[in-house]
Amino acid sequence: MTHENADLSATRALARGAVAARDRPLPEPAVRAALAAIVDWTAVTVGGAVAEPATALRRGLLTGTGPCRLPGTRDGASAETAALVNGTAAHTLELDDIYAPGLYHPGAPTIAAALAAGERGGVGGADLVRGVVIGYEVGNRVAGTLGAAHYRYWHNTGTAGALAAAAAAAEVLRLDVERFAHALALAATTGAGLQQTFRSDSMGKPLHSGHAAQAGTVAAFAASAGFTGTPSVLDGEIGMGAVMSDSPSWDAAAAPFGPGFLVERTSVKPYPCCGHVFAAIDAALELREAGVRAEEVTRIEAESYSTALTVAGNPAPTTPFEAKFSIPFVVAHALVHGEVAAGAFTDDRLADARVTAVMNRVTLRPGAEFDEAFPARRGARVTVVERDERERAVTVADRRGDPANPVTREQLDAKFRSLVEPVLGAERAAELRELLWDLTGVADVRSLPLEPV
Repeated sequence: MTHENADLSATRALARGAVAARDRPLPEPAVRAALAAIVDWTAVTVGGAVAEPATALRRGLLTGTGPCRLPGTRDGASAETAALVNGTAAHTLELDDIYAPGLYHPGAPTIAAALAAGERGGVGGADLVRGVVIGYEVGNRVAGTLGAAHYRYWHNTGTAGALAAAAAAAEVLRLDVERFAHALALAATTGAGLQQTFRSDSMGKPLHSGHAAQAGTVAAFAASAGFTGTPSVLDGEIGMGAVMSDSPSWDAAAAPFGPGFLVERTSVKPYPCCGHVFAAIDAALELREAGVRAEEVTRIEAESYSTALTVAGNPAPTTPFEAKFSIPFVVAHALVHGEVAAGAFTDDRLADARVTAVMNRVTLRPGAEFDEAFPARRGARVTVVERDERERAVTVADRRGDPANPVTREQLDAKFRSLVEPVLGAERAAELRELLWDLTGVADVRSLPLEPV
């Protein structure tokens, strides 16, 4: 699909698929997956709302009033600003969901945009759920098409995420095919996010997600009023695919939507750090549970796919942010402390002599089997050698939280409580969680108890 004809463009194909699906009830598996995604997004957004950089963003933007809310706060804002702040808050804790084949965090920008459009319009929960399903479908298809070649330089969450956000908002607004396609085209040319941002301790990475949510929201509202974009922006001669990837085929854009939806392929993050390190954490924890003691380990080898080593191979992190992108650190922490939770990424743990000693024994190596399976599967192997020269290894083919190794509803509820109760209180958190799991029965999304009492 490399044509200038609007009828043959990838944006038009995606818009046609989305609007055609509007006349059919969503399958129950897609609804369940979307509800789980919204529960997870709310948890990480409320938790992230009271942390930097989301708090700095609110201060800088002077939020306080507006038709849309900022979950976890008493502030309001315009729909575009709410999408920006909420999309940033959702990615702040590095706990938001993943679509592995697209190397991409779909929930943060998608649901932020859907909620902004939904609150501005006062829609019901069922409409919000449909917007989320369609947003995930479009964003995941775009991210998967752009692939690893795009991820080499770009942050897919900031680029494909803008189209996901536009699709979610466009679906909530019930745009026709023409305006839906223009929303996608506008989002494609305004999304952004550079991989270089990952290489230092800055607030830019979560801002990619917030900007994608805002760009998509603006694109949908603009298109609803007749603002036009370039239909061939994805698949044209110098479009996104050619300039920002390896000129991939856009045939996936034309495939019908459903009955299976890509929101069902969501990975939920069990650890508050870069997803590329999860399989190594899983392996290290399994070794510890099998009796390996950190003080007895003399050598450690961690194997994974090459992208994991590129993005998260920092051998000597000096800040909590850098530690979230360090396989040596998380493997050492898992072996020493038996967990990798929020408390792992603090200055105290970085200064922990036991963790540092074990971290210095870790070597990294790319594994051909993991490279071949990537990006659909994210595996790792951790091998330890103990003082008595005994060697033990654990291989994890699918990290915890992926569709092949999913978290349970009970585990997701526990994650929700851990993040929301400190902000909203136990009683309000429980009320909100119950309403979110039954969101299709909520008449107006503005009634959700998203703010502290």
